[in-house]
Amino acid sequence: MNALAGQTLGDVVRFHAMHRPNKPAFETPSGRSVSFGELDRRVDHLCAALGRWGLRKGDRVAILSRNRPEYIEIFGASRTGFIVVPLNWRLTEEELSRLLAHSAPTVLFVDEPYLELIEHLRPRLQGICHFVSLGPARQDWTEYETLTHGPVGTSVAGSLDRLPGNVANALPDDVLCLVYTSGTTGLPKGVMLTHRGLMDNCRASAASLALTDSDRSLAVLPLFHVGGMWYHLFPCFASGCTTLLLPEFEPGALLSELAAKKITNVHVVPTMLNAMLNHPQAQTADLSHLRVIFYAASSMPAELLRRAMHCFRQCGFVQGYGSTEAGMVTALSVADHVRASEPEEERLLSSCGRALPGREVRIVDGAGVELPDGQVGEIETHTPGVMVGYWNDAAATARAMDGDWLRTGDLGYTDDLGYVYLVDRKNDMVVTGGENVYPTEVESYFYEDQDVLEAAVFGVPDPQWVERVVAAVVLRPGAQTTEQALIQRMRSQLSAYKCPKNIFFTSELPKSGAGKVLRKELRKRYGANK
Repeated sequence: MNALAGQTLGDVVRFHAMHRPNKPAFETPSGRSVSFGELDRRVDHLCAALGRWGLRKGDRVAILSRNRPEYIEIFGASRTGFIVVPLNWRLTEEELSRLLAHSAPTVLFVDEPYLELIEHLRPRLQGICHFVSLGPARQDWTEYETLTHGPVGTSVAGSLDRLPGNVANALPDDVLCLVYTSGTTGLPKGVMLTHRGLMDNCRASAASLALTDSDRSLAVLPLFHVGGMWYHLFPCFASGCTTLLLPEFEPGALLSELAAKKITNVHVVPTMLNAMLNHPQAQTADLSHLRVIFYAASSMPAELLRRAMHCFRQCGFVQGYGSTEAGMVTALSVADHVRASEPEEERLLSSCGRALPGREVRIVDGAGVELPDGQVGEIETHTPGVMVGYWNDAAATARAMDGDWLRTGDLGYTDDLGYVYLVDRKNDMVVTGGENVYPTEVESYFYEDQDVLEAAVFGVPDPQWVERVVAAVVLRPGAQTTEQALIQRMRSQLSAYKCPKNIFFTSELPKSGAGKVLRKELRKRYGANK
């Protein structure tokens, strides 16, 4: 029996509290440490306090915070049937107000940097009964620490058994959390994920990363994003790892912590990996303990991956592909990356791997007909961790499902060995003059250019071609190239219709909280230009 055999997040917390109570579960750069046993006790107190406030099974508790141990404690409250709603701290007041109205939480936990923002919104948040500060006490707010040190009684169940629905014991198919999609292709939708889905993803991710309780992990992706919590942090926690929580990404700080804390595994997205490669410390930091770099959340240009594998050649690489709705679906293993170093197997660098155990992948055309290997279509998947639906949105749920299969909205194809190749987001594909252009393919050529630091390719309206291929580019410091020079270099490598017609130089690319480039924002910004 081990924690990964559990059926709920509560099972995992209790298992580790029993078997390794004194081992640090979470650490922070400031030196704070929370053991597995302390985490369990604090979750007990928190659950009891929420019960005394009258919360029932199925009630929502929302959190607006950077990565910190309290985040996991609040997730731990799901073991009593409460549904956790993690919120994106990069959202505007209007966006946050809309999500809070949609999810209707009873309690809102807020980190110190966002107290004033929520205070300003508070008159519009009539449905929230309790506002809890994760930082210092303030008027009309409850201080979080008072909830984690109060009376529990003989047991958590003993303090909550007056409430209906047996809130003290979440069941495997109960909703654990309500995760809002990034909104990169439209308005955010609340994805309902279950305890059973979490545990299945923990087992799949832990196996892909070969995690053991001797590993030391680093979590830098924001925990409001499914990649940060579902793919990496929870699998590491379930495996008994000690995890260092970084509140935000800064490449120099990340490289320093990887070395100083002897981290063995870390999860980054391609934009983060690119920033790390371009930081001076990448060449000098002692990363001898780093066993595996896990990357996911968006497509990795092959040239960027080659550079990373060369720079960090002492460790292995694993890629994960999935979605908020499906969980982790495929993985490109350490062994696959090693194979891809051979010229005859180099194509694997463009793959996101093969379906993980218990998962199925198929490629379909616009009519839902399954396509043979090599043909591009929409990726559909059938997984044990698939969402149970979108919160209060039956119509969107129906559109996302094809029977028992999830429509991912991603375009890709498979080869005869079962490897999946992600081409692009369906909504990011540019159709110009009747030809399909996949931005990720074009971007890979930009990353081969010595003057380019970052690039994003997208489409804008065009009176002649319907859409025109353009690019936003961040140049390396000191680069002197021009728009026409870059376009000319692209034309020597790509078909004319794929080459950007215009290049917009910018100091940075807009990104989501998880580091994904927001092509939607770029289309808004540059759609009327030229």
